[in-house]
Amino acid sequence: METVERIITRFSRALDSYDLHADAQQQICRKLTGILSRYTDIHFQRALEIGCGTGGFTRLLKESCVIDEWYLNDICDGCREKVASLFPGQSPLFIAGNAEEIDFPGRFDLIASASAFQWMKEPVQFLHKLAGMLSPNGTLLFNSFAPGNLTEIRQLTGKGLTYPSGELLTEWLEEDFHLIHLREEEIILTFDTPLDVLRHLKHTGVTATGDGTWTRGKQTDFCRDYQELFHTNNNQVTLTYRPLYVLAVKKQA
Repeated sequence: METVERIITRFSRALDSYDLHADAQQQICRKLTGILSRYTDIHFQRALEIGCGTGGFTRLLKESCVIDEWYLNDICDGCREKVASLFPGQSPLFIAGNAEEIDFPGRFDLIASASAFQWMKEPVQFLHKLAGMLSPNGTLLFNSFAPGNLTEIRQLTGKGLTYPSGELLTEWLEEDFHLIHLREEEIILTFDTPLDVLRHLKHTGVTATGDGTWTRGKQTDFCRDYQELFHTNNNQVTLTYRPLYVLAVKKQA
């Protein structure tokens, strides 16, 4: 598991490039807001977004929901200024810090998170924490990633995060939540070269290749093997995301 400090450093460096390169993440955000619209009345008094980043998901939530009080969290304090521009004349409460460790004020009717859950060190305990932060019948909306996410990177480097299956995630949720929706999806991005894959990972902060240090020889070998194993018919290369979407409602005590 990567250190929190390394995660903060990498995502902070990617803040200015993220929106231009986060194709899969933007697709995920659109899917999450669609799920929310389908299963809820989209009106929430108090909402908390965990891992708001540069505000891509925040923007979609603002467009599709009525939320009276906004609370935004990210581990990178640099996101504060990014998301503030989405609220002209308003001042949503931005809470910087590790969501597993910090205390959040009050109870929420909606807790939402896009592409952040996979970074939690203790996911089961974190879900219990979220349940305690929700009001009765409160809604939890998030995505994780399933086994096989970024499979190309793992096959070549042996490195990457450990992802829960849908069955395991269901098991984790069932103590505190009624599961309303769980679905796994595959998003395959294509790039002209393996170097473009590495740039994509760097610019989105989701690098799954260890400490990010590359010798020239290591990079050459990686690109050669990547091209050989993961090329398409038109000689591009693939990168596979496997998002796992979840909508759950807190059980009544």
